[in-house]
Amino acid sequence: MTGNERIPFESQFKTTEIFKRESAIRKNDILAFSETMNGYFNIVTNDAWQLWNKAKAETVPDTPTPSVTLTCAELKEAFDFGAPDGEKDQFQMETEMTIKWLQDGYDGEGYYCWYADLPEEGFIKLGVSESGAEG
Repeated sequence: MTGNERIPFESQFKTTEIFKRESAIRKNDILAFSETMNGYFNIVTNDAWQLWNKAKAETVPDTPTPSVTLTCAELKEAFDFGAPDGEKDQFQMETEMTIKWLQDGYDGEGYYCWYADLPEEGFIKLGVSESGAEG
């Protein structure tokens, strides 16, 4: 364990009430570290260090959140498909649409849009199709 690995721990630990309280009671440096023991001489600091390392080892990496990037034109196509009467029809405005990338859609790979609760009603390809026509 190198000193560099302890820097983030010590920076964070110095902001805690435990550090402030322990520093006030002890006359010595509570951050004195023993390379041989791979731990701090102060038992309270060492307990915090062990917990820090345990938590660091158990950290689960962030899983990416699925997202999609569309042009405003593609979004408008999806809107017009789901709510052809526009904003004046509240029922259509509450319609949920599904947008998904399909490798083998009817007009080649691309983003396709359909009614979330009625996929059997059909779907459209968003953007320019393989034939060159707009969605």
